[in-house]
Amino acid sequence: MKKTAVKIISFALTIAIVLSVSCTSFAKKSAFDDGAYASIVTGSDFQDSLYFGAYERFENILYLMKNDGLETPHSMLMGGDFTKILFDYATPGITLIRKGLSEVYPDMNTNNLVCVQGNHDNTSSGFTKTGFYDMGEYCLYAINENDFTWMQRLRPLDENKVKALADDIEFNLNEMIESNDLRPVIVMTHVPLHYTDRSEGGDNKFASYIFDVLNKEGEKLDITFLFGHNHSSDYDDYIGGSVNFLAPGETILIPDAEKSGEGNYTEEKLNFVYTNFGYIGYSGNTLSDTSTNELTIGVIRLCNNSINYIKYSDDGLFTIEKIERKNPVNHSGDVVNADGTVIFNRFLFDIQETYFKWLFNIYYNLVSKLAK
Repeated sequence: MKKTAVKIISFALTIAIVLSVSCTSFAKKSAFDDGAYASIVTGSDFQDSLYFGAYERFENILYLMKNDGLETPHSMLMGGDFTKILFDYATPGITLIRKGLSEVYPDMNTNNLVCVQGNHDNTSSGFTKTGFYDMGEYCLYAINENDFTWMQRLRPLDENKVKALADDIEFNLNEMIESNDLRPVIVMTHVPLHYTDRSEGGDNKFASYIFDVLNKEGEKLDITFLFGHNHSSDYDDYIGGSVNFLAPGETILIPDAEKSGEGNYTEEKLNFVYTNFGYIGYSGNTLSDTSTNELTIGVIRLCNNSINYIKYSDDGLFTIEKIERKNPVNHSGDVVNADGTVIFNRFLFDIQETYFKWLFNIYYNLVSKLAK
């Protein structure tokens, strides 16, 4: 009788172990099964008078990402235009972002919420000052619209301001390189660098000063540039509409600071990632068949050997882009492929090892008792 009971218990425990291994091995994969050691949520252009749903959409998409496995974000970067009314204060919008963030991720450090000014935003105490920031897992250069303005062709005196900004970016990135600090760098600002038809081609007339610095430093550093402002519209459909992504090696049109008027740009090859935050309020594509009208939130995932760029809409996962890092790292005991895919997950292994030990102890104690 005892031998029969031992066999039954042994068989049952064996089945439990096999099922637990199978469930782990064949669990549904998600956009966040990439072994990332930090996640950075991005968004911009709410363009909301606080009554039209953009902030609710923001929170709803956050919930979708959390349900798909996005752990508490390391930080959140918001790229301006928190209200639709021109020059309205952004403070109420930033308050709503903090509220939504706390609802979905109550344990996130809200000090890691970075908001910069858009052209629809007056000065707010909620904006992070323009400058360089050590974010721990990466470095950030935040730029407010006051320092890199829209309609630059009407503001010729801003040229020296943009030159000084570019010099400061270059100084800080050179400091990183000289100290062998090769962490990823994110540059965030509302107004983009690429040429658009907006303001008769002069919306960001002096963008080349910043672009030249980033492209030079991007030969050695993993740099990502995040922008908002155009909502696609017909201004920049040619780079992908409201959901866009340009990788190192692709070409981009950069305004010519020496000339004015439409069509004055140079074609440049990128040494860094160029993409938008994700428009949350509205978009309006008109030119390109490949454009999208999707309203999205972005997630930048820092993996050991890759950086992954994810966009989510109201319908869930929309796009995933991935680049290999110039400067790979090893932040954990995971074993990864060259693209950052985890082959051996140390965290899961530790859980499984604990679970198997627990099952073995139960098995050993039962067998010992029945054998007596």
